[in-house]
Amino acid sequence: VGFLLLMASTASLVSLLALLVNQLKEPFFILSLLCSLSLGIAGTIIYYRKTDDKEWVISLAFLGGLATALIIGGLIQWVTQ
Repeated sequence: VGFLLLMASTASLVSLLALLVNQLKEPFFILSLLCSLSLGIAGTIIYYRKTDDKEWVISLAFLGGLATALIIGGLIQWVTQ
């Protein structure tokens, strides 16, 4: 939970920096897209390499939490413009 809160606060901080410094909007948006793409690829790999144990479910839940943190950070950036 602490790691997910750290990721969410980092995404919010990045969004706030993008709002305050106009030159950072586009690079941070591209960085966010790359992170989202990598999370999707990692989730797909974890899902298709699943085994009989339930460890893959925890990994997918962790990736879902990271993706949620990214989405919340992005929403902060676009809603507060």
